Amino acid sequence: GGAWPFLVGGVICRLKKSNIYCGPDVLHFILFDRKEMMNFYSLQSDKNLLKNINLADKISGNLSGEENFQVTYKNWMDYRGDWRIEKHVGCDDWPPEAGFVNYNTVTSYHRCKRSQKVDLSKWYPSIGSLLESGLKIRVSWHVWVAARYDCHSYYEAKLSYAGHNGNEEVELASEEIPAGKEWKKLTGTHDLEMKDTTLIYSDMGVDRKFWAGHYGAKILSPTITIRIVK
Repeated sequence: GGAWPFLVGGVICRLKKSNIYCGPDVLHFILFDRKEMMNFYSLQSDKNLLKNINLADKISGNLSGEENFQVTYKNWMDYRGDWRIEKHVGCDDWPPEAGFVNYNTVTSYHRCKRSQKVDLSKWYPSIGSLLESGLKIRVSWHVWVAARYDCHSYYEAKLSYAGHNGNEEVELASEEIPAGKEWKKLTGTHDLEMKDTTLIYSDMGVDRKFWAGHYGAKILSPTITIRIVK
């Protein structure tokens, strides 16, 4: 009663207009469970599933039992411990399209690598049932990258998950970044047939002149969002 039918109708129209899967199994959740419906509505939004994307929240220290695992940032596993945060040093100001940010990250003369686990069930508790029924997860991804004006660099990003045929890996980016000042937006979309609800996002950067210090790839606001599709 009340506004609920209008809310449900609005969600269904939005899903169909966006060409998002809206079959009987999904409609069951929407029509008969308000909590699930609200989770589903949230899942279809453009909310970034990655946390602490520019490493502003840092926790330093050695962690036992993890080789080459020296420093960790909240929500990230950092396998090198040599990431830094800065304010667009040696390059253009951040692009307006990136929105409000306080920092970008920058890499060093060795391969700085980090990863973050994303549990999709925290956004939609019943997503496991939908995956078992054969539905796919459409992952949309983007990030801004730049190099210093005097040092070219390299950046790569990957997405890994458990598929029906074992562990799967999707290459999101493998980008040589020429020396310069401009930020470049890398973007892509991938449909995943997932066996469980965990995605692992990882990226890496390095400078190509191997200068001591932090002259490597500059990275701004990596973002992943998801949709349910046939």
